[in-house]
Amino acid sequence: MVAVVVAVVLVGTAGLFRLSGFYPGPALPAGATALALGTKPAGPLPGYCPGGSVVPPARIAVSGAALVLVPEAGGEPLNVGFPHGWAAWRIGGVAELVSRDGVVVGREGEVLRHLNARTNDLNPPLAGAWLVCDGGA
Repeated sequence: MVAVVVAVVLVGTAGLFRLSGFYPGPALPAGATALALGTKPAGPLPGYCPGGSVVPPARIAVSGAALVLVPEAGGEPLNVGFPHGWAAWRIGGVAELVSRDGVVVGREGEVLRHLNARTNDLNPPLAGAWLVCDGGA
């Protein structure tokens, strides 16, 4: 009986870690090159945003060695902070934005139209940024 309780506690703890803001995210695939991505710091709770809004439609682009979002109409990259654990890389000559659970959110050149976020007015270095919610795509 004790073994069953211990097993349930361990599995539950592992599940909570996976859902927490501390989970490290996907590993860099073989043959991929990492791209810099502005992310929020790790925290005990994931970045859910009840009552959030949507980032204006933006195209995935690369600027230097960083993945950025540029307004669909053009202009300077948006100030965006992605959840801790999200990643960006270039593989097969195409940049990809990848969520913490390894799902490709979008590829270079695609326009993201439904990226859930909230605005951040307080916390440097992302003050004034769109903070993308976990599960934000």
